[in-house]
Amino acid sequence: MELLDRALEIIRIYPLCDSCLGRLFAQMGYGLENFERGRAIKTLLHMKLVDEYRKGRDVLNDLLALAKIHKPTSRFLTSLGINVDEAACYICGGLLKDVEKYAKDVLPLLEGVEFRTFEVGTTVPKDVVERESEVVKRFLITSGESVKHEINRRIGKELLKHLTGKRVDKLRPNIVVRVDLITGKASVERNPLLIEGVYLKLSRRVSQAKKFGDVKSTLWDKLVYIREVFGGKEHVIHVSGREDSDARMLGTGRPLVVEVKQPIKYDGAIPPFRDGDIIFTPIGFTNREEVRRLKEKAKTDIKLYRALVLSERPLTVEELNKIGELSGKTIIQYTPRRIKRISPRKKRVRMVYELAWRQISPRVFELYVRCQGGLYVKEFIHGDGGRTTPSVSEILNTHLEVLELDVLSVE
Repeated sequence: MELLDRALEIIRIYPLCDSCLGRLFAQMGYGLENFERGRAIKTLLHMKLVDEYRKGRDVLNDLLALAKIHKPTSRFLTSLGINVDEAACYICGGLLKDVEKYAKDVLPLLEGVEFRTFEVGTTVPKDVVERESEVVKRFLITSGESVKHEINRRIGKELLKHLTGKRVDKLRPNIVVRVDLITGKASVERNPLLIEGVYLKLSRRVSQAKKFGDVKSTLWDKLVYIREVFGGKEHVIHVSGREDSDARMLGTGRPLVVEVKQPIKYDGAIPPFRDGDIIFTPIGFTNREEVRRLKEKAKTDIKLYRALVLSERPLTVEELNKIGELSGKTIIQYTPRRIKRISPRKKRVRMVYELAWRQISPRVFELYVRCQGGLYVKEFIHGDGGRTTPSVSEILNTHLEVLELDVLSVE
């Protein structure tokens, strides 16, 4: 009886449709739609109040309040010569009467899109949300379902009747169905498709994303085929760090994620790519969290580099052995002169863990640098006019030039 007393307390002040009343008691009567629960509550109230009325109790005002939103009660009062006009729902004003109808406007928008999962989002009139909030606060409702959630759920449920093999996914849907209940218009947002993989760069004339100087092509250019496979409008690459266009990426490769925007396919085989410059090996589909992890991981990854270095003057083996003093050192770098237009005085602190070297000729030596991700390796070698300290050039007291640079591994 506590439920009926509480429902009656609400109805005395606010006329509510079956759905809005049932939604306030969503924690009760599992397996029922809100309108079914609301109708059941009103029917039980009707039976209780009519019984009490016939026993002579003063419940006429309660019957009048219920009759505004319950036809059987209205018919009962009519039989007594009391006519009661039907009242619009205080919260939704009738908006919930047939929200499933919007599904038919969505279906044509999904034609030609091959997807697996979807979510429904709606724009609800502000005054509806405000009136619902008023009722919820006044009666301290803590476990009801919001009007917006019900609308989304009911439209989604209707769509599932027509979309074989599809499912609702609130966390990572392929597409988002948008319904504006103010204008009555529907739209579909195609979320990006994210593909994880690793790449090797075998050329010294391929950059990651931009063409400049004598760069022939870019990694972005090479991976355009993925966008075409899934019918996307454009694509973006997210990489765990980067190497200069004249540096090779060898070893096991560098992780990256290809983001295909507004695809029309969300499933299918991802072919690998190989030419004389790039080898791309796809791993599979991934999510936005992996992109964030990739970006963060680039700051802490340990990378192994090989550099071929030219000295301005001949060096002895004893002099080259001084390089070992830099193992385990913290390196302070300001934005290199070659890119300082981006952030002229940004300070970067990175670790150099291990160094190894071998002399090729009196003025040429090979240097191996195992270091923290994000170290400007070329600048660590030549010093960048004092913007990097300490540096190999500083230790050897000679001007150095990096002839070749390769990334051998990303740990």
